[in-house]
This record gives sequence, C-alpha cells and structure tokens, in this order.
Amino acid sequence: MTAPQESSRRRAGIRFGVAVQILLAVVLLAAVNYAGFHYYLRGDWSPAQKYRLSDQTLGALANLSAPATIYVFFSPTSAAAGYEVYGDVLNLLKEYQFAAGDKLTVEYIDPMRNLARARELQTKFEFGPEENLVVLESGGRSKQINAVDMAEYDLIPQLSGEPPRVVAFKGEQALTSALIALGEKTQRTVYFLQGQGEPSTAENSTLSLLQEYVGRQGVRVAPLNLGVTGGVPEDTGAIVIAGARYDLPPASAAVLKSYWENDGRLMVLLDPAAKTPLLREFLSGAGITPRDDRVLRTVELGFATGIVRDVAGVFSPANRITRRLQGAQATLPGATCSLSLDKAPEGTLVEPLITAEEPFWAETVYVTDESKGVLFDAGADTAAPVTVAAMAERGGVADEKVDVSSSRLVVVGNSEFANDGIITEPNLDFVLNGLNWMLDRGYLGGIAPKEVRAFNLNLTDLETGRIALYTLVLIPAAAALAGLVVWWRRRR
Repeated sequence: MTAPQESSRRRAGIRFGVAVQILLAVVLLAAVNYAGFHYYLRGDWSPAQKYRLSDQTLGALANLSAPATIYVFFSPTSAAAGYEVYGDVLNLLKEYQFAAGDKLTVEYIDPMRNLARARELQTKFEFGPEENLVVLESGGRSKQINAVDMAEYDLIPQLSGEPPRVVAFKGEQALTSALIALGEKTQRTVYFLQGQGEPSTAENSTLSLLQEYVGRQGVRVAPLNLGVTGGVPEDTGAIVIAGARYDLPPASAAVLKSYWENDGRLMVLLDPAAKTPLLREFLSGAGITPRDDRVLRTVELGFATGIVRDVAGVFSPANRITRRLQGAQATLPGATCSLSLDKAPEGTLVEPLITAEEPFWAETVYVTDESKGVLFDAGADTAAPVTVAAMAERGGVADEKVDVSSSRLVVVGNSEFANDGIITEPNLDFVLNGLNWMLDRGYLGGIAPKEVRAFNLNLTDLETGRIALYTLVLIPAAAALAGLVVWWRRRR
C-alpha cells in the first residue's frame, strides 16, 4: 500500500471518529435536555421564601372551576404608584402558571409600548390609563388589583424626598383572594355578631386586622345584629361571635340555635369573664361546654410562686383544620377558660383543636391576688392536658374527601388572641383555616405577607483590602500566567 493511500485512509478514519464523537455529543446533549425538561426539582432557597406558594394558593389553583386569564397592566419604566413591585409580580405569576398549568394564562401589557392593546383593555375593564394594576378574568367575571394593594410601605423616606420603601409583599394574598372570589358563583358573607359588646367591624375595631384577612379570602365582612334583623341573612357563609361581654337575648339565642340545626356555621371566641349563660347553654348543646375556670401554670421563683396566664398551646396534628399548623405554637394571652368535650350529642363529631402545653392546668377558684398563690386541687381543678379550642360538626362524615352539608362550629376559650397587635401568624392561620372549613374550602389555609428583608454585609478595612487584592491582582495575574504557559508550550 502506497503512502498516499495510507494517509488518505488515516484521514478518513479521523473524520469518521470525529463524526461519531459529534453525533454522540449531540445525542448526549439531547438526552440531558430531555431529562432536564421532564425530570427536575424546583425550590425557593431564599431566606424569606418570597416566591414559595402557600398551601392555600396551591389548593385554589388546583380547584379552579374555569380557566382564568391574568392581565398584567404594568409599565416598569413609569413612575406610577406601585411600580416597585413589578419584578415581584412577574416572578410570582411564573409560579402561579407553573402550578396551574393550562388553567391559567398570563398576558403582560406595557401601556407605553402596546398602546392599542392597553386601550382595548381599558375600555373592557374600565380603568384609567395611569394605573399599574393586575386584572383577573374567569367565567365572564373580572376583578382588579391595584399594585399599591400588593405591598406594605414605609412612608417615612418620603419626608426626605425619597420614594416609599416596600417592607412586605402581599401579592399572593391579593391574587389568591381574587381567584377564590371569581371561582364562586355568589359572594358569601362572614358576619360578625354585634349587640353584646363585641368589637365592631369599623376601621378602628380591635379586630380590624383579622377582618381584613378574612375579607381577603374572597368573602364579604359585615356586622350582624340579630335584634334588628330578626334572622340570619341568606348570604351568610359563617357567623363569628368574638368576645361577647353580655349574654344573648332569648330571641337571638333561639335564632342561632335554629341556624345551627339547619347546617349553620359559627365561630365563637369566648370572653371567659363574661356571664353568658344562654350562649354557654347553646354551645353545651352542640357538644362543647365552656368551664368556669382559668387556664394557668405556676413558676417557682425561689422566694415565691409566679402565675403564668398567657397560655401556650399545641395545634392538633390529627384535625383537618389544624393539621397544617403542626409544629407551630398557639398563643392565648390573657384569661382563657378550658372546654369540656364529654357530652357530644348523637350524630355530632367533637374534636380538640388546641391543647394547652403541659404543665398548664385549669383553676376553678381562680386567684387574682398573686400574693395568695395558687395550688392544684385534684378534686375541683382540671388537670393537664387541657383543651382550649375545639370543633363540632353535626351531620358530617368521617371521610374528609366527601363533602356533605353539615353544621360546623369552632369554639375558643379566649378572644384576646385575635386582637390587633396581639394576633400571631399561627393564630391568624388557625382562624382562617377554621373559616375556610366552614365555607367548604377545606383545601385552603392562610397566607402571610412576605417581608422584605434587608441584608447588610459589613466588612472591615482588612477584609475589603483582601477582596480588592484577589479581584484586582491575584485572579487576573493567575489568568495571565495560565495564558503565558499555554503560549510558551505552543511555541515549543
């Protein structure tokens, strides 16, 4: 064989080998891309978990009754109110789309660049040209959310001429609430009972924060005075009795009893100091009896015995209302009475929701004078574990997956825990979970605002100098040295 033929065959073999290598690389690249597209894990490892969707949102997206469209009418280049949350809204909606799949479509409209589409939407949904807002549409109905309603602001910087600072992002709350509202044919109302000394539903109410979050569940919040209406309105989703200081009039008690017996839904937050025999009789008939006692524990201080009345509670991991709160702590400040669940009527399911942590117990001869001390009396007092919140369901079934019409009741032996400035995030989630259960939304839970956390990196002069040395000298020098070595070897 001649040398030219051998050389030609060698080159052909090299070309074939290179072709095979390229083919294998393409196959490998395609396989990696296929695997990455179909098999992957998504997560939010940021400290604030800013874009991780709550169970409530995931449940709402999974139970969308009709396909929904979200129009993001935003101009990130304008100085209109709310432009600060543009990036947060976009990132959050990506998570919504991923969770909802084909059920949710998102369209982004920049009014500065797409004037025709912007005017079309302004005419359709009747909003002004200067607004940054999100419009949700489903089943022929729509709901608008202004950008400023998706954040909590610190307005102090405005005093020095700077823009307000975003301290918390509430986009998930607003979007999920709107989706829930659009998914229901008629808007239901959660009524807060009035007339017995309960907090009002006005802006200055001690329950304003709780009522605001209840409203974000896609329901209407309104007052209800049974002495005036004489009955329960037809649009009632649930009735909340929060901290009644006086007893129910006999006529109102009869209305509530009739409402309960006809698949009524009630949440009762008790004021243990109030004398309310008719209300307690009604609760006892439903299977939950408030005791005339006070939950407390003692602390040895060496020279004296201290009394702790702010109850720390454990959420039941077995109940559908509190299961998602397992591991969190319930805090019931102030006076708290225990609940007896020993006399449940036939056909009524009664279960504890919150149990006071040991060594809390319930004192029947409750002491107001710390100097007198307090001792546990096994014959009169209630030993641990003590139930401080419970639920009752009349006419329901044990299987949670089967949703039937039933009477539903939640009772808490404390009302102060829901007040503004006191209510904690687990307590708020507990109340919202209970109301969603009453509203036949057992798959929903609460959503807390995502705080914007400022991260400061404080470096000493020595650390700053080292960073400058590495970035400006050592790393470029190492790259130059590697280049010189490669150049020298190629020359040789």
